[in-house]
Amino acid sequence: MNVFEKTNNCIMSTYKRFNVAFEKGSGVYLFDSNGNRYLDFLAGIAVNVLGHSHPVVIKAIEEQSKKLLHVSNLYYIEEQAELACYLTKISCADKVFFCNSGAEANEAAIKLARLYKKDNRYKIVSMKDSFHGRTMATLSATGQTKYHSGFEPMLDGFSYAEFNNFDDFKSRVDDKTCAVIVEFVQGEGGINVADRVYIEKVYDYCKSKDILFIADEVQTGIGRTGSFFSYEQFGIEPDIITLSKALGGGIPIGAMLAKDEVAQYFTFGTHGSTFGGNPFASYVSYNVIKYINESGLLDRVNELGDYFFERLSDIADKNGLSAQGIGLILGLKMNNGKEADSLIKKLLEKRVLVGKAGDSTVRFEPPLIVEKEHIDEFLSVLESVI
Repeated sequence: MNVFEKTNNCIMSTYKRFNVAFEKGSGVYLFDSNGNRYLDFLAGIAVNVLGHSHPVVIKAIEEQSKKLLHVSNLYYIEEQAELACYLTKISCADKVFFCNSGAEANEAAIKLARLYKKDNRYKIVSMKDSFHGRTMATLSATGQTKYHSGFEPMLDGFSYAEFNNFDDFKSRVDDKTCAVIVEFVQGEGGINVADRVYIEKVYDYCKSKDILFIADEVQTGIGRTGSFFSYEQFGIEPDIITLSKALGGGIPIGAMLAKDEVAQYFTFGTHGSTFGGNPFASYVSYNVIKYINESGLLDRVNELGDYFFERLSDIADKNGLSAQGIGLILGLKMNNGKEADSLIKKLLEKRVLVGKAGDSTVRFEPPLIVEKEHIDEFLSVLESVI
């Protein structure tokens, strides 16, 4: 049997897969089993932040794999401590909890927010069209009913406010609200960008009511929007930050960061993770984020992001569509879902990889190492098929 038959026979059908299998990658390109080259403008859904087979990632994997892969969190772990200290050094947070994925990071944030509760507060406000994960708690926090179907009832304590609507947000808050969770760019919701004034109003209101502000940076963190954390572009300092995807450059790792006054409520026995922050994942992550933060890559993300958005907007205008996003998380909003699916399929036929966000937006998230000529190559193909 080939890979397609093996997958269909032996793996649960939770993914709608395209009929292609890749066997190697280099930079912004992937190569299938027949040797065909594909331009990767999805980066494993914002995971392969340094592209494929980057020397920094390969070196870190080789070095740590020869030393130690895993020990339990019952012991002190040097690589984990180094990564945690670096994350707190470059963020507004003071402490870190490590896990394996974005859903786990958000799950940890939800649990921490409830532990922090005062006067028995437990409710959390999230946004309509948000996405926070597929565990029962993070699914309940996700403001898209299509993800809830079949799993009802959702967990109690979650409500959904209109994104960028401060009055609607206030109407969702009551005396049992302990936190709000926000994505600065709704990746799965359609590449919807938060308004800075809206974020500032929500943040100030939360501060006045002793409500925790949780920043879901699972998709927007690690340089994707042009700053290491996207909250830096919105003039606030979240109480809790969640990270994953690009954090390991392709190696699974997640993290929940918090300020001391909140982090202190995670005490012995309140939470845990068998694999979270093991030596291997931590060492690779440390080398990835240190390179991103200290190599000048973020300046390039801003420069190329502006160029990409300007060119994409021109194409959108010519075709009665709209471009949205910031940095290197961009989207082209089509007239309907059928058009979006058709465009993704046509680009795949031209050996260009993109994704879908929401019902009708085509999503572009190239590796941060992308060059101007790669963007030009992509846009040329996009124009030819649109």
